[in-house]
Amino acid sequence: MLTPRSETESAIVELWKEFRPNEAFVLGIDECAGRVFVPTPTKVHQIQARISRIRRMTRDPTERKLLASFRAALELREPAHLPQSLVESMFGYLIKEGTNADHLASFARFGRRALDARRRQVRRVPPPGMRALVQLACSGLADMLKTVERELRETPAREAIRALIAANTRYAKAFDLPGFPVDGSFQDVYAFFKRSGCDLGRSRSYARALRDLWDYEQTPAQVEAAGLRMIRRELPHFHALVRRFAEELSCGATAEAVTGALKEKRGLRPDQILPFLKEVRDPARRVAHKHVVAINPDYATDVVETPSYLANSTPSGAAFGLDTLTDHPREIFLATTDVRSAARPPPGELLNLLIHEEYGHCVHGSNSALAYAASPRVLDLIASTFQCVSEGIAFQRELEFLPIIQEIAAGKLSGPEEDAFGESLERWGGLGRVSREYEFLTALWRIVRFLRVIGDARINSGKQDLVHFVEWAHRTTGLERATVYYQLFPAHQVIGPGYASTYAIIGERIREIQQEALKRGKSLRAFNAYASSIGWPPKSVFESKLDAWARSP
Repeated sequence: MLTPRSETESAIVELWKEFRPNEAFVLGIDECAGRVFVPTPTKVHQIQARISRIRRMTRDPTERKLLASFRAALELREPAHLPQSLVESMFGYLIKEGTNADHLASFARFGRRALDARRRQVRRVPPPGMRALVQLACSGLADMLKTVERELRETPAREAIRALIAANTRYAKAFDLPGFPVDGSFQDVYAFFKRSGCDLGRSRSYARALRDLWDYEQTPAQVEAAGLRMIRRELPHFHALVRRFAEELSCGATAEAVTGALKEKRGLRPDQILPFLKEVRDPARRVAHKHVVAINPDYATDVVETPSYLANSTPSGAAFGLDTLTDHPREIFLATTDVRSAARPPPGELLNLLIHEEYGHCVHGSNSALAYAASPRVLDLIASTFQCVSEGIAFQRELEFLPIIQEIAAGKLSGPEEDAFGESLERWGGLGRVSREYEFLTALWRIVRFLRVIGDARINSGKQDLVHFVEWAHRTTGLERATVYYQLFPAHQVIGPGYASTYAIIGERIREIQQEALKRGKSLRAFNAYASSIGWPPKSVFESKLDAWARSP
């Protein structure tokens, strides 16, 4: 593990280990195994006091912003976050070490106490949207715990898991939402929200969440305005691609019709998704390393099918880092095959997902953990809300790869790496067809990310409810209502207000700095290697480091 550079840095690491021990263990702090922070009033007050004491000792922007994010996480009271974090942490445990009965039993006991402590603090029933997020998170935790229970033989561990199952049931009941179809189709869920409403109750806290959780300087209104500018800038190009694909696929000239035709005519079955990714990923990595981002030679990533209990929060894919703070870090790329949220993706969509998750997130995690092209400090590598800067990198990576694929398809780029990449796509439609799909779907995903910015601002500030936003987005872009819903609400709002905006807002800023670097003669590959090696400091610190690198001699 990296050595803290100062007394305050050491104090923050120790605070993080107590406040987020479940995350610390997954990242390699073995002493935190089996622990979860239990938010009793006394414990919360102690953490708040420590935050205040350390804050008075430092002027360092990374340290002060980390402390502010910890305090906000304590005080904003997002009830879905606790069960969701238990799901993700237990998944990390299982991937890291399998079914270690002692660790899982301890984790379950602490998790039960945490859920019960948080439940006892409920003074007011939240609005329907927030309760829906809790139901979805608790459903995922229940599914996971059933899986773990089946795999455990030791009686004490199984008893601890059963007690956590009971606590999770009590927690879900405290936020009951009668009639909500947790496992229902989009049509069922959407009809429910039309009847009951979907208010999240965040209008008073949203501005603080933007500032403290994600390090935004913008107000909610400015976030929305930024999203509108982005989408207006790129909608004409997207609509032109829609018309072109409508001719190619002989379907209606709307985004919904084109995406539907792509799924129907070229979509892959669930059992084809992982074979496609495993066949294409190594050739794609060599092309990425040659043209887009320098990747460290010890890069190690495993591809894993998204478990059912994570499907609601992972509609297409995700990335996780394991043992980041050790000398043997590795990355996990989750690919979702659940037909509810990832129904029959065509090859171009899966290629987009691969580039986003692996050569965006996973390379970022691996390069940073191994200090490949920079020297991040330990505070740049601990788990925090500022890991959101990785979303900007991954969002931009999709766009950077597009001209490379097009030039290979057009015969303008050739070589062993490019030829192997083209060959890997032969049985999936061929490079020419897949490159056209990739262009369309990259443009589509950019529109989706811009919609997330607008929707995040509107529904969390109380300006527009979820249903009205989905209808507006459908009319404005032509995208399917289900696409807008799944890419905004369960997957991103359960993480917290403001998170959905991070992709586009951070990605667009990276793009601006990148263009400045290229004008000054820096290479794209070197810029991205540096950006992917400085960890995940707060957004403003991250951008400042990139800007300094871009302007350096």
